Amino acid sequence: MKIVFINPVGTGEADKHMYRVINAVKRPDVEAKVIHMSQGPVHLEYHYYAHLIMDEMLRAIRKAEKDGYDAAIIGCFNDPGLREARELVTMPVLGPGETCMHVAATLGHKFSIIIGRRKDLPIMEDNLHSYGLGEKLASFRTVNFTVPQMTTEQERLHEAIEKEARKALEEDGAEVIILGCTMESGFSKELMQKLKAPVLDAVVITWKYAEMLADLYRGIGLSHSKTFDYESPPKEEGWLKE
Repeated sequence: MKIVFINPVGTGEADKHMYRVINAVKRPDVEAKVIHMSQGPVHLEYHYYAHLIMDEMLRAIRKAEKDGYDAAIIGCFNDPGLREARELVTMPVLGPGETCMHVAATLGHKFSIIIGRRKDLPIMEDNLHSYGLGEKLASFRTVNFTVPQMTTEQERLHEAIEKEARKALEEDGAEVIILGCTMESGFSKELMQKLKAPVLDAVVITWKYAEMLADLYRGIGLSHSKTFDYESPPKEEGWLKE
């Protein structure tokens, strides 16, 4: 079984980090591939930046399906291009935001999401309600880190996340913590031991969920619905280009 994790940015700086997190939890019979875009911004903190990488990312997802992959992960918590990708392929495509929010809703009454900057909040809040989980949110908590800072200042980032997660549990009524950026990954086990509460690592949770969906896709053909929202564009209209 093969799963591809796509860093939808124009740099490979995070690829090794993602491989390290994924390899620590993946099943031995699953082949993991991590890729990034050939060009574009190094983060997606702006709507415009997400627009810039969209075409290449969607082409990469279509190519992965043709190359025999069983699932794809869009490695950004904002889930850019998730609906578009599901229109284009049959294999499961997952976004960390949607996946983690739904998993968190099964692990406690309310969850809090630890985000980098206030700039991140509107799209995450919109996604939260789009996914039907608005009533499950206890709070958003901000650590005031840009994505590039998260990459270079991991120790300080971890301290800031722990501080805000404690506030979410003690002050906001959260029972589950979601780390709301893929660059916040790699230390959820340690954080759970300190907080004595469930902590969802966006890379770990989405990868393991992808393994389950890939199993179901390969075994019984289960994937996202093509009935309405994810219906594929007709080939005869001529816009499904390689």
